[in-house]
Amino acid sequence: MVPRKHRAPVGAPVTPAAPPDSAPTRGRRRLTVALSGIAAVACLAAPLSGTSVAATPPAPAPAAQAAPSDVTASTQLAFTELVQSQNQWCWAATGLSIARYLGRGQNTSQNTFCAYARGLPPTSACPNQPGYLTDVQRSWSKLGMDPGRTTGTLPFQTVQQTIDANSPVETGIYWTSGGGHAQVLYGYDASRQTLMYADPWPSSPRYAEMNYNTYRSNSQFRWAESLYGEK
Repeated sequence: MVPRKHRAPVGAPVTPAAPPDSAPTRGRRRLTVALSGIAAVACLAAPLSGTSVAATPPAPAPAAQAAPSDVTASTQLAFTELVQSQNQWCWAATGLSIARYLGRGQNTSQNTFCAYARGLPPTSACPNQPGYLTDVQRSWSKLGMDPGRTTGTLPFQTVQQTIDANSPVETGIYWTSGGGHAQVLYGYDASRQTLMYADPWPSSPRYAEMNYNTYRSNSQFRWAESLYGEK
């Protein structure tokens, strides 16, 4: 299926990687390949003390309901993902990538983006440490953006409506082995219920596609946090 309104991001194949096969063994193998080399990375900090990610309810969908024809829609934003320049800066790389997609921070480095989040002078050396999605919001505010909102896992319809509004979604995924990682949702295929996501880890595929339910929870990670609605 050729997605409607399809625009290939720079560096990505015209047709995204196929979603995991329905057969359990093949699906696990594809998932392992897509996430190879990053399962031990902990570049996204666990939620702040006292905050239970598991208890965070999904964000409510906007009041306007999608038209029935939307169940066959497919959209892929012309999003370019930066490779993280430090092994703990997945949050900074994804956050800055989204800012640049929205026309902000074109001359901002990942170090400066990190410094904004830490409250440091923009030219100082920012420590190579994990961050929170709220750190991304602080940096976005410094760049003059509306920082959006954070929540838990988003319903598919909310992802669809957010991307249709030209706004990528930053996600926080947490490994079953411990630690977290940040990725970006930049597209979807409603007919197949798949999400297109970008990953900043150097050795990972930059752009890939996965079934929504598989992305929410699988043998390697669970999707627990979302940052969306920025502009």
